[in-house]
Amino acid sequence: MKKVLTGLTLAVAMGSAQAAEISGTVGFTNDYRFRGISQSSGDAAIQGSLDAAFDNGIYAGVWGSNVDFGAGEDAHLEVDYYVGYGADINDDFSYDLSLNHYTYPGYSSDADYTEVMAGLYYGDLALTLAYSNDFFQTGESASYVAVDYSYGLTDEISLDLHAGHSFGDYWGSSDIEDYEDYSIGISGSVAGLDLSVAYLFNDVEDADETNSDAFRNDDTLLLTVSRSF
Repeated sequence: MKKVLTGLTLAVAMGSAQAAEISGTVGFTNDYRFRGISQSSGDAAIQGSLDAAFDNGIYAGVWGSNVDFGAGEDAHLEVDYYVGYGADINDDFSYDLSLNHYTYPGYSSDADYTEVMAGLYYGDLALTLAYSNDFFQTGESASYVAVDYSYGLTDEISLDLHAGHSFGDYWGSSDIEDYEDYSIGISGSVAGLDLSVAYLFNDVEDADETNSDAFRNDDTLLLTVSRSF
C-alpha cells in the first residue's frame, strides 16, 4: 500500500505544474463480475470512481464497490487505487501502463494485492495484459490477457465484444483451472446516462461451475447504468 500511495503522490507531483482534469463516475450493476466471476454473490452493486488526468499522460484515481464473499465473511467493500501513464505511439496506436492496488477494508483475511497492467490500442480494438505475483495474497502468481472490440452501430450505440483468459499458478491450485471468459453486449448513452447490457459466459468446467452465492461463475445477463461527471 505504501508503494501505491508513493506512486499516487509522485503522479500528482509530476503533473502539478499542469492543470489536472478531474472526472468521476457513479454506477449501478445487477452483479459485480470481475473477469467473469461474481464479487457480490450475484447481487447488485453500487460503484464509483474519482480520477485525475494530466496533460503529460499521467493519471491516478480510486474506484470502489460493495462486495460479498459469502456467509461468514466480513468483506463488504473493495477500494482500488491506481496510477498510470498513457500516450500515443502514432496516429493509429496508443498504449497505457498502470499499477493497480486492490484493497478490502474490514476483511478479516488480508487479501490486498497489487497488479501491473499494460494496454495496447488500435482504433476500437484493445489488448490488455495484467499480472500479479501475489494474487489475493496467496503467494501465487496470476495473469490475465483480454481482447476487447467496440463497433459503432450508430453514433450513440456500440456493439461490445470481449474475450479474456485467466491463467497462472493461482488458477492451477484453486478450485478453478485456467479458464476463458467472454461477453457480448450493447452500450450507449441516453439523457446523460451510460447504459449497457451484456451476456457473460465462460468455459469453466461443469464440475467447477457455481450458479449461486459467493464467486458464482455461471452465465449471466449484466445490466449497468452509470453517470460521469
